[in-house]
This record gives sequence, structure tokens and C-alpha cells, in this order.
Amino acid sequence: MNRLYEHLMRGAEVRTADFMKNQVKDPQDIRCGAIRSEIREAKPTIYAMATAISVYLTPESRYYHSRELEETLKLAIDFVAREQRSNGSFDYTSCNFLSAPDTSFCFKRLIAAYRLLVKYGDDGAFINGMKERYLHVLHQALNGIAEGGFHTPNHRWGISAALIQGANLFADEADFAKRLRDRAAQYLNEGIDGDEDGEYAERSTGNYNAVVNNAMIALYEETGDDKYLGYVRRNLRMMFYYIDPDDTIFTQNSTRQDQGKQMYADKYFYQYLFMAAHDGDPDFDAAACKIITDNTDRGDLAPDCWHIVLRHEEMLHHEFTHYGFPTEYRKFFRHAGVLRVRNRNYCYTLINGKSSFLYYKKGGFGVGMKIGESYCDIRNFIPQQIQSEGKMSRLEAVNDGWYYLPFDEKPETSDWWKMDQSKRKKLVSSQIHTILEIEEEEQGLKLHLHTDGIDRLPLRVEFDIPKGTQLEHPAFALTADAGQHLILRDGYVTLRYEGEEMRLGPGFAEHEFKGHYQYEEINIGGFTLYMNAYTPLDRTITIR
Repeated sequence: MNRLYEHLMRGAEVRTADFMKNQVKDPQDIRCGAIRSEIREAKPTIYAMATAISVYLTPESRYYHSRELEETLKLAIDFVAREQRSNGSFDYTSCNFLSAPDTSFCFKRLIAAYRLLVKYGDDGAFINGMKERYLHVLHQALNGIAEGGFHTPNHRWGISAALIQGANLFADEADFAKRLRDRAAQYLNEGIDGDEDGEYAERSTGNYNAVVNNAMIALYEETGDDKYLGYVRRNLRMMFYYIDPDDTIFTQNSTRQDQGKQMYADKYFYQYLFMAAHDGDPDFDAAACKIITDNTDRGDLAPDCWHIVLRHEEMLHHEFTHYGFPTEYRKFFRHAGVLRVRNRNYCYTLINGKSSFLYYKKGGFGVGMKIGESYCDIRNFIPQQIQSEGKMSRLEAVNDGWYYLPFDEKPETSDWWKMDQSKRKKLVSSQIHTILEIEEEEQGLKLHLHTDGIDRLPLRVEFDIPKGTQLEHPAFALTADAGQHLILRDGYVTLRYEGEEMRLGPGFAEHEFKGHYQYEEINIGGFTLYMNAYTPLDRTITIR
């Protein structure tokens, strides 16, 4: 076993040790067999069991055929069976009950563990007993998955994959298998939500894109239809453009809970490895090698995928020949409204339709930009369109200042909250047209900000800076604290953070208004550097 695969197995051993240590084993405790946590839930135990079974069946592992682990697994599968609802579903106890999608996520780990038991297990009492218990839980779970519904786009594909896997697993039960396939067909009839750029509907680079890829791989393995791998190929290629210079994933455009979180691409490792082994693609080979090599070198816990790699001979015996992600790129994702640019000196991102529309990064040091407008019902400049050509980009938005007018006819009620306010006429008394042109230079960006329309509006250019950043200026020096701010009146400020340096300016300060209304966005996690002026304005700012 080579160094990188041993790292995967050792990570599985660490998780198994935690599983054994933290499991409730008192038979008088209703949670007996569960992993200790704030709430009683089957999913963490199901996930841990798949990992534990993978090392139990690996001859090189210290848990190979461990009697102690056998006893732990018996308790665990009993707990899982007790937690299963009468319709076969599991709860996601923080919010989803009788949940088909969460049951489908459990199912993928249950069937992975079962298939390992079939592939590597002996004909002894423990293995046969575990296979029997797993089959029972799997069969019951499929009823709950087939009966239930979903909440979010990715749920459809987790459910579909589980149903097709179940139909193949229980193919000898013809009526049952047909019911599963028919239900899966209803979901698949909606069409997979992956565009030609490789993006899925939730734009969740930090989590749910990988969840959908997992489902697409499962659908390919169960059906043999390569169209499902097409979605995976496109998404994995798209991900190359979402890797920042410090090898973390850009997540700010996500519509889910991973938005703004900093993480490495570890959860994509087995997917790049699967596609490298399947297609022989050197780019996927290089990405998989980099992810696992860097994870090892950082001393991080290995990705939790040994149960997947162990089952696939082509993955288990794959030999890496390349290493690395693309280090220079320019890609405009027109459907998502995202421009991603990276060169040897810096990386930046433009996002349409978001108040935080610009992110600039050098190494691991990143700053964000917003423009506060506080105009009628508008609180921030939000780009309505992005145009990009060559090294120039243009962000633009037009907003109206308006007031309600009285109804022409007496309304049916005097209760404001019951009135249909959409039927009121509006008086548009003014307008603001904001344009931001961004020019790429070798060492950074030149930002030209122009407005026309309403005058005397106190506009605010806001730069969000990580706490702990050192700010130096001819007139001051300070360390950025979270939730604090400063107005840069003139000149340039030098920012230093974790060995990286930026120079930003020139500043301007025609007013000190920072916004005060409800729904105003407040940067409580970082430091805010303001540059303030009244409209109309025509200013140029540089980041270098």
C-alpha cells in the first residue's frame, strides 16, 4: 500500500477509534449503539459504521477482524434498526422528520458498507449476521425513500440514486423493484439541473455540488449510462476555476450554508480519483494527487472515503502520474453571473446579483468590496449585469427612488396590513445609475466608479478586511479588529496579513455616514475600510 492510500486508511482508523470510544454501550441507555451527541440520530452512526467496516475488512489495518470492533458494530446496527421509523425512513433530528432525502443519504453509506461485506467478508457468523441486518434496514429504508418527498434540488438525485441502487439490489422482488424504478423515473424526468459550464442549481462549490456528483456516479454505476458521468466531468472541470491561490475553494456564490466558508477540496478527492481511473484524464489525475498529497503534507485527517476506494479496484490500484491544479485561468460563467480570474500575482471574482460583488485575493489574503447606497428601499449597489471583455469588466445597476401614492378609489379596508399595496401607483421621483469598471493590471486592479442621476446621496465604498490585518498609513498604524471600521480620508493604506501585502487607495471622505437602517449589512466578522463621497461621483481606486 503506497503512502497516499495508507493515509486514507489511517484516517479511517482514526474515525473508527472515535466511533468506538464515543459510542453509547450501556444496554440500559436508549441510545445504546449511538455515537454520543446532543441529539439521538441514526445518521452519524450509519456513516461511522461504513468507515469502521472498511478498516475491519482491510488486512493492513489494526482493526482487521477486530473482535472489539465486531461488538461495537453489532450494537450500532441494533441502534440504527431501533431508530428507523415504521415506514423505513430516518430523521434528520435538527429539522427533517420522516425524511426521504436524509434516508437516501443514509442509504448510500448503508449500501456501501453492505457491498464491502459482500466483496471482502468471509462466511462466518459475524459477517453473515451483519449482512442480514443490513439487508433488512436497506429494504425498509427504500419504502420511506419511495414514499417521501424532498426540499432542495440535490435531494432529487440522492433519492433517485438510492431507488435505482435498491431496485438492482432487490431485483428478484419484481414488483418492489418496479415500484422503486418508477418512482426514480418521476424524479429523473425533471432533468438534471447541470448546465454546460458544469454548475448545478445550488452553486454549492463547498458541499452540494459534490453531493450531486456522488449521486451521478452511483446512477452511472447502476445503469451503465455515461450521460450521468458527463455531469460529473463538467462539474469537476468547473471546480478548477473555483480554486483560489491558497488552494481553498471559492464559496461566496453558493446559495447554501457553505457560502463564505473556507475549505479545501478534500471531499472532491475520490471523485477526481474515480474519473481519473475511469477516463485516464491527466487533469483529473493531477487534481486527485494534489488533494490527497497536500492533505497528507498538512497533517490533516484524510477524506472519509476509504469505504469507496476499497470497493473500486481501479481506484485502489490507480498510480498517480501528475500533480496540481491550473494556476492561471479566466472564465465567465454566464448562467451563474460569475467571473473568475487568476494569474501568477492575484485572483479575483465578480458576482452578479450580490451586494458583495468583488473578492480580491493574493495568496491566502482576501478582501471583499461592497458599495452602500441607502437609497429608497435599496441598501447596497447590487450589479444587475456584468459585461466582460479582455481585461476589462463593467458592472452596472439602475435603481429608482419612489413613493407610494394614495389609492384612486377607497380601499376595502383601512387595515394597512390587509391592503393590497401592489395595486398602488408609485411616484418615481429620481434615479441612480451606478457603473463600476474594473481594469486588470499586472499587479492588481484599477476600479473606476461613476454615478449619475440623483445628487447628494451619501455613497459608501466598503472594503471588508480580515481581522488581524495590519494597516499602515502615513498618518496611522493599527491592527484590524472584528466589527471595527475606519474611514480612509486620503492617500494609500498598506495592508499586511499572513505574509501577504496589498496597497489600497487613494481614500476620500466627503461624509461620515455608514448606514443605520434595518437590513443594512454589517461586517461583524471582519474590519471595514470606508471611502465616502456624495453623488454624483467619478473616482478611481486601485488594489495592488
